[in-house]
Amino acid sequence: MSRIIAETARLRLRTEAEGDQAVWLAHMNVPDVMANLGGPQSAEQVAAKFARMAGGWAEDGFSFMLVERASDGMLIGHCGLSRILTACAPPVLARQVQIGWLLRADAWGQGYAREAAQGVLALAFGELGMEMVYAQTSESNRGSWGLMERLGMTRRADLDYPDPDYPPEDNPTMVYELSRESWDQS
Repeated sequence: MSRIIAETARLRLRTEAEGDQAVWLAHMNVPDVMANLGGPQSAEQVAAKFARMAGGWAEDGFSFMLVERASDGMLIGHCGLSRILTACAPPVLARQVQIGWLLRADAWGQGYAREAAQGVLALAFGELGMEMVYAQTSESNRGSWGLMERLGMTRRADLDYPDPDYPPEDNPTMVYELSRESWDQS
């Protein structure tokens, strides 16, 4: 049974429920949605992603959450927190906390990503007591870094790095940060 972790005006952020992986494969694991994330993944890779999300709760007390529209219960994506475990990232980023999001294409342009991210950041800087949250994207993913900027995140070009797991058009990885102090002042 899934557990609701946070709620916003229009969304519920929750743990996995039965059938979520099938919805993910049909609506989020498609070329348009996965364009800047290495492309669609196999069913096994998606299952491993869901296992990592569940494992994050046990290991860190936070993870990515599935984003469900409150009005109709439709699964529209995920948003949450995870540790930066990328081996090629600068050492200062190792095991730091990052926020990320992904929404199905028919939910784009409606403010859901920003609303979900604000809910996650409120959790991070509130209940979880974090001092800093990072975010990573690529220059080609304008929607993602545009949202990072609208959230008040600061670009950290000095922490950018090449990631061989992504194609040239998605390199280098761009890094943003948001401190609790900046969040509190916004």
